[in-house]
Amino acid sequence: MKSIAIYKNPYGDTRTAPKDVEFLQFQRANDDHIDDVKAVMENLADMLDIAGCYHDCTKKSQELMFWRDFCDTLETGKDFTKSEWYQLHVKAERHHLLSNCPDDVNLIDVLEMIADCVCAGLARSGEVRDLEISPEILEKAAQNTVKLIKSMITVCD
Repeated sequence: MKSIAIYKNPYGDTRTAPKDVEFLQFQRANDDHIDDVKAVMENLADMLDIAGCYHDCTKKSQELMFWRDFCDTLETGKDFTKSEWYQLHVKAERHHLLSNCPDDVNLIDVLEMIADCVCAGLARSGEVRDLEISPEILEKAAQNTVKLIKSMITVCD
């Protein structure tokens, strides 16, 4: 995550601008704001890219355990969600919000979960099941994303 320096500039908002604001000050404030948001969005896009690159990494890092528990479930009918691999998987992978929602859940985790559910459903059965994310998890993810974005930014005079 890159650090982003933004500069105080009250001139682009009626709540903070003085009455004697000039057009060039107003214009500069708007340009700076657009650039600031772009920089934050680029950081978030990089974080999404990293989440995609590491998605389900335990399926590869613990592939033999995964295979063993997968086969055991197919052969015996055991509950796969109780298996050693599955428990490790949902603890290590941030996007399994229904099984193990991290305290610092954020909207990147939510987007990864949505992409995971849609891709898995379409590839495996051709159907996407209704997604279940509680309003509490979504609210927590939104608030934590605010904290995440604030941590990216240094406000300069």
